[in-house]
Amino acid sequence: MFRRDFLKKAVVSAAALTTGCGKSQPSTSLGGAQPLIDAHCHVFNASDLPAARFIRQVVFEDFPKQAADRLMGIRDPDVADRFIELLLRLLGADKAPDAEAEIAYLKTGQGRRTSAESLPNARLAAIEDTAQFLREVDSRMRGSGAGTVGSTAAIARAAIKRGDQKFLDFFVGPVLQTRGLDASPMSVAEARAVSRDAFANRGAITRYLNWFSLFRLYRHALVDRLIADAKRQGFTVELLTPALVDYDEWLFEDVTKTPLAKQMEVMDYISRRADRPAVHGYIGFDPLREVAYRARAKGATVSSLATARRALTEHGFIGVKLYPPMGFRASGNRGPYPQRTVDRLGFRPDRQLDEALNDLYALCVELDAPILAHGYSSNGSGPEYADRGDPAYWLPVFNKHPDLSVCLAHFGRFDARSRGREKLSLPDGSWEWALGEFIRANPRRRVFADISYFSEALSGRPEVRVPLANSFKRWTAEFDPKAEHLIFGTDWIMLGQEEGYEHYLESVNSFLRHDCGFDDEICERIFRSNAMQFLPLQRGSKGRRRLLAWYARTAVDPSRLPVAKSGVLAGLFRESRGRFGTTGATVP
Repeated sequence: MFRRDFLKKAVVSAAALTTGCGKSQPSTSLGGAQPLIDAHCHVFNASDLPAARFIRQVVFEDFPKQAADRLMGIRDPDVADRFIELLLRLLGADKAPDAEAEIAYLKTGQGRRTSAESLPNARLAAIEDTAQFLREVDSRMRGSGAGTVGSTAAIARAAIKRGDQKFLDFFVGPVLQTRGLDASPMSVAEARAVSRDAFANRGAITRYLNWFSLFRLYRHALVDRLIADAKRQGFTVELLTPALVDYDEWLFEDVTKTPLAKQMEVMDYISRRADRPAVHGYIGFDPLREVAYRARAKGATVSSLATARRALTEHGFIGVKLYPPMGFRASGNRGPYPQRTVDRLGFRPDRQLDEALNDLYALCVELDAPILAHGYSSNGSGPEYADRGDPAYWLPVFNKHPDLSVCLAHFGRFDARSRGREKLSLPDGSWEWALGEFIRANPRRRVFADISYFSEALSGRPEVRVPLANSFKRWTAEFDPKAEHLIFGTDWIMLGQEEGYEHYLESVNSFLRHDCGFDDEICERIFRSNAMQFLPLQRGSKGRRRLLAWYARTAVDPSRLPVAKSGVLAGLFRESRGRFGTTGATVP
């Protein structure tokens, strides 16, 4: 999900978009309705996520003080705790339409939920919920209960009151006078005024409040917003490939509002909408869920492998999404694992995770389904779990399954050291270099990296841009001179938290052209053509036939599905997979 470690984002400020990526910066020769494939995005809403556990465990639980301080300027831990409480309220699963409600709306137009149709509407609803939360905190601060003075309960209540008071002073102060117990209870009008100000004038706090509002939207509304944002920046979306995620087993919180099977169904209906670009998602796969299912662990009733097969053969999904930082490696799994997981299974699942993943790789080869995997050292659900996405663990997979198509996401920071390369200086010791050496030795293989959530492109700071551009240029020169293995992705909706997101495509385009010096041909490959080789879009390929069968079953016009053009590398890919290439443009 988050490309960058949530706690490091303070280094990427878009306050000054001055170095080739300002708000008025043109897209140069790209743009003007330049075709675009967004090969890595997300359009899930709050009902699709184990939101509370993810925010607490992955984002805030271990480092709440540092996170709130560095990201939002909240230095007091009590204030930070209340702000997290507010965010969890805004991201509650009941705030977003579940899959059943959205399917009914798409099919019949019934049950319309206006607050989920657009960001302005969602924002208004979130402002109202924030106002209600402020009044609840104010009321809680004033509450009193019986208890012996000096008792544990009394001390705890006093601590809560102090925390509530400090939060209100911080949050309300810029709009109203500091409110204490001697003031009258906060009125509805006062709470709304404070809430509106927080959503408009509070810097990073405003950005995060508005970002959390996005998670209250219909999934199809998120798709439409992403398409519109690209068009506004001079790009025409040909294909979106939204990724679903499955974190439940690792975070120990089941998604009950819209479990993965229901997310799969609603994405099927979203893909059917006419007069729009093609939308074909990646189904989330969790090998631990599959291990638990095979071990007949208590409550494990769903096979991840069976779900993936259904998504790929029945519901129009294009590929599979893996998220190793939850706690597994692409190969060679070994602990530690959460003790609750080991207790539930009755064993350490080293071998079993490898077996489940190998079965997935075989399925993906069988169905010509690509794998998109989180490939940056961030957002681990446990100690050092973030490092489990290392390309070093993928190299045995590439060797064992030469026909597998894989893209490792979030390329381009060059600061994470790969296993076995710890003594090398950066960037030579980086994950990117480990992957690059494989690509150089195997240029015909369908192994790619995407530059999704490349938030550094939004920075106007030379100390951020120049080293990264130098590493990009050196990497392509050494490993991939024509940049035939790099793919563009937004990582929307996650990217929506970044200041300057509204100029993201322009900014990435500017970074590639002005900072890296890439020409039109290379930029076109990154924004479109390389994705057409990673994804099963080649005429006559098994994966394309699989997608066309879905078009036939659903009576959707298949002409919108892009077709990979022939070329030297495309021909090599097809040759290595036993395919026959033909020249094509816009027909199935």
